[in-house]
Amino acid sequence: MLFNSVIFITIFLPFVLTGWYLLQRLENPAYGKVFLIGCSLFFYGYYNVSYLWILVVSLLWNYCVSEGFALLGKTPSEMGAQTPQASGGRSLRNRRFLLILGLSGNLGLLFYFKYFNFFIENCNWLLHTQIQIEEIALPLGISFFTFQQISFLVERYRGKAPRYAFLDYGCFITFFPQLVAGPIVLHDEFIPQLQGRLVRRPRADLFYRGVSLFILGLAKKVLLADVLGILVNAEFDNIAYLDCPSAWLTIVCYMLELYFDFSGYSDMARGLGRLFGFELPENFRSPLMAVSVKDFWRRWHLTLSRFLSAYIYIPLGGNRKGKGRQCLNLFLVFLASGIWHGADWTFIVWGLMHGLACIWETLFPRLRFKKDWANRIVTGLFVTLSFSIFRSDSLESAFLLWRKLFAGGMNGMLLGMCNVLQIPETYALRKLLEWKFPQALNAFFVICTALLLGISIRLVSGKRAEEWLEKKGQKPVGILLLATLFVWSLVSLSQVSTFLYFNF
Repeated sequence: MLFNSVIFITIFLPFVLTGWYLLQRLENPAYGKVFLIGCSLFFYGYYNVSYLWILVVSLLWNYCVSEGFALLGKTPSEMGAQTPQASGGRSLRNRRFLLILGLSGNLGLLFYFKYFNFFIENCNWLLHTQIQIEEIALPLGISFFTFQQISFLVERYRGKAPRYAFLDYGCFITFFPQLVAGPIVLHDEFIPQLQGRLVRRPRADLFYRGVSLFILGLAKKVLLADVLGILVNAEFDNIAYLDCPSAWLTIVCYMLELYFDFSGYSDMARGLGRLFGFELPENFRSPLMAVSVKDFWRRWHLTLSRFLSAYIYIPLGGNRKGKGRQCLNLFLVFLASGIWHGADWTFIVWGLMHGLACIWETLFPRLRFKKDWANRIVTGLFVTLSFSIFRSDSLESAFLLWRKLFAGGMNGMLLGMCNVLQIPETYALRKLLEWKFPQALNAFFVICTALLLGISIRLVSGKRAEEWLEKKGQKPVGILLLATLFVWSLVSLSQVSTFLYFNF
């Protein structure tokens, strides 16, 4: 089920909210938790019921493994030890074996569904074999809920996560706002809230902030990302016909589309969390205003960056073992990031580009402009170019696109690209121009495209959604704007599109 659908907004969400808070009035909180898990599983299975067993098996496997740590005795933190080594050699070996077993299950599941065919294709190419490629559908959100459970297992091994009841753990993993595209939530960010009393009674201020944030996220998705996607999808399907200006417009539009799509989802997820009484972690912090590639990753997909830092970069030594080791660690982290995003060489090359850029900034920190605006332009240019590879269907398509960017000439394709932007909001005016002033149609489409770009760039360089809500969201003008955006977005839901990060 999609957040940006009429059935979710008008039926599913009101039903789940009503049931959740009615059941919270009972003395036993277990009823509400069972209800929330059931609704979350329905939400997940609604998209494709065949995916549901994968989520359930993954959840049960990881919970059983986490319970295994409890069967081995007290955790090191409960025994007053600082590390697992302090609890004895045999216990340490058992705990390590259990951790390896748990991680193997998670990574094996992820490898089979996401990377098996990619692995076979490359084996066939490298070894000249003819191994049959299987038809394997990618389960929705598998990267997100797998990483979330890996994090929990590692924390259980380290003795930094307590033993939780199954219903608490089930709510933590399946909570539908963050289930399929994040943010990647840690156990200590969610379960203590679930166990507390705050979620058992709706709060007007939290409820209003949740609704407002959801509306802003919905508007980002429906009114900006989906409209930009009209241009992007049309041109990425016709790269061979692009010229230099249209190629640049295409990759800029894609970068904006991806940002509004994913940050819109994250805003909606956090808004929904607040409706149920939960604060979910922030996932974006004005990333397109970054002054370096490192700064970009401190602002973009924050919960993934946090995961990769905590469970790959820091265990490898981080920046504690000299520049050379730090550069190797950065390289490995961004290689993992590229692989996480998808089973294709385009994602790997994209990840390595960002890794090499971060290595360059580590080795030559003073090779920067003195003005932040100049650094923002250079960083934005690099990020936009790298994400053009991220979007391409293959490395061949990416190389062709880059040739168009730097040696594509001019053939008037830019005007044709603008004419693709035919949205319902401009239908009446378009028909009027076709009838009375057909010679003005081209100029009209150029103006519409320029307005779309101008609004998008202004929004990515302005205040974050929550900053705007704090300052203007509760004033009459802000409330009127939110109501207008909601109605406009709801009317525009006739053509519902999935979120881009569902593919990852």
